[in-house]
Amino acid sequence: MIKKVLIGLVLWMVCFSVDAKQSLNVLFVNPSVPGEPFWQRVQGITEAAADQFDIRLDVIYGEGNRIIQLAELKKYLSYRATPDYVILINYPGGAEESLKLLEKYGINHITLEETISGPERLAIGNPKEHYKYWLGEVHHDNDQAGYDLAKKLYQQAKTNGHETIYPIAINGHYGTESDIRSNGAKRFFDEVGVVVQQTVYAGWSKEQAFDKTKKLLHRYPETNLIWCASDLMAMGAITAAASSTSQIVFGGFDWLSDTFDLIEHNEMQASVGGHFMMGAWALISVYDHYYGHPFWKDNTELAFDLSVITKENLADYYWIKSAKNWQSIDYKAMSLRGKPKEQYHFSPELLRKSLQK
Repeated sequence: MIKKVLIGLVLWMVCFSVDAKQSLNVLFVNPSVPGEPFWQRVQGITEAAADQFDIRLDVIYGEGNRIIQLAELKKYLSYRATPDYVILINYPGGAEESLKLLEKYGINHITLEETISGPERLAIGNPKEHYKYWLGEVHHDNDQAGYDLAKKLYQQAKTNGHETIYPIAINGHYGTESDIRSNGAKRFFDEVGVVVQQTVYAGWSKEQAFDKTKKLLHRYPETNLIWCASDLMAMGAITAAASSTSQIVFGGFDWLSDTFDLIEHNEMQASVGGHFMMGAWALISVYDHYYGHPFWKDNTELAFDLSVITKENLADYYWIKSAKNWQSIDYKAMSLRGKPKEQYHFSPELLRKSLQK
């Protein structure tokens, strides 16, 4: 009888340890405000992935400000149980403090978008160089994406019959991410001998983009191309240019739902995207790391490509607009748990195939 009790106790302890191992807790730091179109989609998809993996996902908001984000992170870590992992964006000017905070608490973390460059990058180093709990970065090539968007818009403007191209650029915040995007655009324009008339910052705001485009079009009435660092700002620019007699081409980033209709009706000519999945992809890599996959032991970055949607290939991507239930994606099929020799190959095409299944 005692032997049976002991066996039962051992089995119970084994089962309890397995359940404990599965109760993974992750904090996702949304750098924006609740309801902001792009980051709300990123968050919603990350939450859908967390549900499939039975991960407890907490969310806090940075409200578009490095000081607020750091304060919210400090507050969370002070009053909540320490999470197993944190997924966040390093805000320019605040990266070092955030990394030091997470290092102090001994929390493994993944950063998104590779937002830091210059002297600040030298100060923080690469993942695991100065901060051992900074596992790596999930990011895309913003410079190449900015270049590709400029190229598509240039080609469309030429198709429209414009011999000379007069572009303006609407950037996001004063910071690395948007600057890298616009530098990519400038790189393309330099290659084809086109001078960007002016680059302005609109804080990722549709309203600011509207106001600044109005002023820019008054200053540069020959403008026939408006490159934007986000779709939301492109929408503001489109509205501002509604009364313009010039045939202007517009493009942005993010693949917002309204973008697909704008491209279909030729009101917007191009949009770069695919990075709305980065939170879920980071979460999948965190899950795999938790269960022993060596990817983050052997690597410091997980890079993926972005794609450009135009009217010509819109049909290949229209499923994204209608994919309201992100639970229908098989995130578990993308996990490398139990596959130590395999690497990640994340892409919009992978999502399309998953939804088709």
